[in-house]
Amino acid sequence: MPASGTGFGHKVSVLRNALSAYGNQALLALTVIAITPILYRKLGAAGFGTWSVILTFASVFTLVEIGFGRGISKLTAEHLAAGRRKDLDETVGVGATTLGAVGILCAATAVAVGFLADGLAPSSLAHEFTVGMLVLAVERLLYFPTGSYYAALQGYQRFDLRNLISSINTVVFSVGALVAVLAGGGVVWLAVAFSVAHILQGLLALVFLRRIDPALSLRPRLGARADRRRLVSLSSYVMFAESMTFISQRMDTVVIASVRNAAAAGPYAALLKLQTGLQSLTLPVIYQLMPMASGLWARDDRRELEKRLVLATRATVQVTLPVAAVFAVFAGDITDLWLGNSAGHTAASILVVLMLAQIFVLLGAPAEQVLIGIGRVRTIGLLSVVEGPLNLALSIALVSAYGAVGACIGTLATSGVIAPLKLPLAGRALGVSGRKLLVASIVPAVLSSLPTLGVIVAIRLLVGPGEGRFFFGAGAGLTLAAAVAVAQIGPHRLLALLRVGAAPEPQTAIEA
Repeated sequence: MPASGTGFGHKVSVLRNALSAYGNQALLALTVIAITPILYRKLGAAGFGTWSVILTFASVFTLVEIGFGRGISKLTAEHLAAGRRKDLDETVGVGATTLGAVGILCAATAVAVGFLADGLAPSSLAHEFTVGMLVLAVERLLYFPTGSYYAALQGYQRFDLRNLISSINTVVFSVGALVAVLAGGGVVWLAVAFSVAHILQGLLALVFLRRIDPALSLRPRLGARADRRRLVSLSSYVMFAESMTFISQRMDTVVIASVRNAAAAGPYAALLKLQTGLQSLTLPVIYQLMPMASGLWARDDRRELEKRLVLATRATVQVTLPVAAVFAVFAGDITDLWLGNSAGHTAASILVVLMLAQIFVLLGAPAEQVLIGIGRVRTIGLLSVVEGPLNLALSIALVSAYGAVGACIGTLATSGVIAPLKLPLAGRALGVSGRKLLVASIVPAVLSSLPTLGVIVAIRLLVGPGEGRFFFGAGAGLTLAAAVAVAQIGPHRLLALLRVGAAPEPQTAIEA
C-alpha cells in the first residue's frame, strides 16, 4: 500500500478510521437509546442503580487498563515511526505481562468490594451485587493481558479494527443484556453478558494484531528493567490522570448510592448515557490525536501539531456546544420521553447541569491528548490531583444537601474551571500563546454556534412542551449547526486533522 500520508492508500486509511469511529459510536448510541429504558423499567430504579454501581467499578478497572494502554499505544507509535522492531516487540510483550499483573490486583479488588461493600445495593439485591462483582473479577483476570494487543492497534493507528472490535463488544453485550432481562434475569446476568463481551474483545484484538503484523511477537515477557520502568512510568501518569478524571465525572453514581440510595442513583446513571452520547460525537476523532502527536513530536514538527490542535479544538466546540444546548434546553421533554414522567423535574435538572459541564470538559480534551502524545503526562497528572479529589469532596457535600443534582453541580464547579486550562498549557508546550489558540479555535466556534442557540431557544419559548417540540427543535437547530460547521471547517480540513503523522504503515493481511 502507499506510504502513509501520501496517495490514495492514505486517504482510504484516513476515511476508514474516521468513518469506522463514527459508525461505532452511532451503533453505541442506538443501543444505549434503545436498551437503557428497557433495563430501567425491567430492573426498576433500585435494580438499575445496583447494576450501575457494578458498572461504575468495572469502569474504574477499565480506566486502569486505559492508562497502561495509552502508554503502550504511544510507545508503539514511536517505535513504528523510528523502525525499532525489537523495541516494538518488547513494548507489546511487556505490556501484556504488566496488564496481566494489574488484572490480578483488579480482580482481588472486585472480590473485596463484592463482599465488603454490598451495602451499596438495597438489602434485597445485596447478594446479586456480590455475585456480580465476583463475575467481574473473573473477567478482569481473563481479559486484562489481552488489553496490550487492543492498545497496540491504536499505536498502529488501525482505529478501524479497534472500532470493529468495539462494535462487536456493543452488539454482544446488548443482545446478552436484552435476553437476560426479558427472560427475567437480573443484575448477575447483566454482569455475565458484560464479561463475555469483554473477553471476546481481547481475543479479537489478539487475532487482528497478528493479522496486520505477522512478524510482531505477541509473547508476554518481563523485558529489560529500563523498558518496564519507562512503560510503567508513562502509563502510571496517564492512568492517574484518567482515574482522577473519572472520579471527577463518573464516580458520582457510587457517591449518590452511598449518601442517598441506589434508587436515587438510577436516574442519574441513566442520564449519564446521554452524556456519553454527547462525548461520542467528538472523542472518537480526538483520541486519534495522541499517537499522531507522538509521531509529529518525534519529527519535531511543532507547526503541524499546532494546526491540528487548533482545528481539533474548534471542531470539538462547534459540535459540542449546539448539541449540549439542545439537550439542556429541551431537558424536560427528553427525560419524559426517555425515562417516563416518573423521572420528574429532578431528572431534567440533572441533564441540564451535565450538559453544561461537558461543554467545558470536551473543550480541553484535544489539548489533553496532545499533551499526552508529546510526553507531558505530568502536567495532566498534576491537574488531575486537584480536579478529582476536589470534585469528589464537593459531590459528597452537595449530594447530601441537594440530592443527585448536587453531584452534577460539583462536576461543573471543578471540571468547568480546570479542564479549559489544558489548552493554554498545550500551547505553552508547543511554543504558542494561549491567546492565539483562543482566538483561532474557541472564539470562531462560539460565534458560529450563536444562530443555532437562537433557533432552539425560540422554539422552546414558542412551542408547547412535549416530544414534538424536542424533535422539531433538535432537527432545526442541529441541521443549521451542521450546515454552518461544514461550510466553515469543511471535510478537507477535517481529513487533514486525521492525517497519520508517523511512519508508513506496515503491509498488512487486512486491507481496507
